[in-house]
Amino acid sequence: MALKRGTVLISQADKKILRKFGERIRQVRVKKKLTVYEVTGDDMPIRSRQHWQKIEIGQKNVNLTTAFKIAKSLEVGIEELLKDIG
Repeated sequence: MALKRGTVLISQADKKILRKFGERIRQVRVKKKLTVYEVTGDDMPIRSRQHWQKIEIGQKNVNLTTAFKIAKSLEVGIEELLKDIG
């Protein structure tokens, strides 16, 4: 079976990290009593709710700038999101 153009293969170890990162984002968001609707939108760093949700369940491999945008949306430092990931 051919891969779609732009498809990146991710190792199982990388998938585990992405799931842990997503879980951490969700923990911080829930602790702050924020909904996905409150941290996404046209006036927020991350606009798409679907994109945010995929990050939280570990289906998106985010880049560094996106990680900083998530931290900004949650009003925490990036170190808070990376704590206990690796």
